[in-house]
Amino acid sequence: MRVVVINLDRSPERLATFRVEAERIGLAFERLVAVETQANAARHGRLTAGEVGCFESHRAAWRYLVESGDPWLAVFEDDVVLAAAVTGFLAAPGRFPARADLIKLEAFPDTVTIAPRALAFDGFALHRMRSRHRGSAGYVISRRAAIRLLQRTEGFRRPIDVVVFDPRDEAVRGLRIHQAVPALCIQEHLLAARAGSAPLHPSLIEHSSALIRPPPATQRQRLSREILRVGRQIAGRVNASREAILRSRRLVVPFLEA
Repeated sequence: MRVVVINLDRSPERLATFRVEAERIGLAFERLVAVETQANAARHGRLTAGEVGCFESHRAAWRYLVESGDPWLAVFEDDVVLAAAVTGFLAAPGRFPARADLIKLEAFPDTVTIAPRALAFDGFALHRMRSRHRGSAGYVISRRAAIRLLQRTEGFRRPIDVVVFDPRDEAVRGLRIHQAVPALCIQEHLLAARAGSAPLHPSLIEHSSALIRPPPATQRQRLSREILRVGRQIAGRVNASREAILRSRRLVVPFLEA
C-alpha cells in the first residue's frame, strides 16, 4: 500500500521529523505537497485559512489515490508519532474488514462511540465507528471512499475531521468507518501535552491567518441551511435511538505506545 505524508513546502523541519519516525519503524512513504490556502476562499464559510488548506490537502491525497488506480492509500499529516505496529498493518490490506472504506488510525482526546465487536490484530483491534471523532492526522482510505468524498466535499464549509469522521455526516453516509483501538498514531503536540512538555512543532492550523468570512447568505441559502439543520436533528435522534438498541462502547482511544 502506498503511504503519503502531507507537508508544506515551508515546513521542511516537520518533514524531517516524520522521516525519522518512518525510518524508526521501517515505513516507506511519499511526500505529498500540502496546499497553501488561496486568499479567495470565502466559499468555505467561516473556516480559517489553515483549515481550508488542510481540507484541500487531503482532497489532493484522495485525487492521488483515484488517479493511481490503487485500492487503498494511507494518509498521514507530518506531525504524527507512529506506533511500530502500523508498518505490518499497512502491509496486509487483505486482512482489513470486509467492505471497509475508512480506517482511522489516530488517537484524539475526545470520547467516541464504537461497536463492541471488533476485528483483532496484534496488539490492537478495529471497531466500527458510531459517533464523530475529531482528528485527521492518520487514516487509510479506499478508492471508493475517495471518489465519493471528492464528489461530496467540493464546497466544504466545516473542518475535514468534523466531516469525514462523523458517520452521520452526509459526505460519508453509506461508508463504513472503523477506528483502531488502541490507535496507531497520535499528533506529537497531543503526546507532548500528556507529558507536560512543549511540542516539537506548533500547530500550523492554530496559527493560521484570520477567520475567512463568507458573503451574506441569500434567502435561498438560508432556507437550504435550515432544511439541512432539521435533517441533521432528525438523523441525530434516529442515531441516538439506534445506539440505545445496539450495544455500544464509549471511550477515549488510547495510543499504542509499545
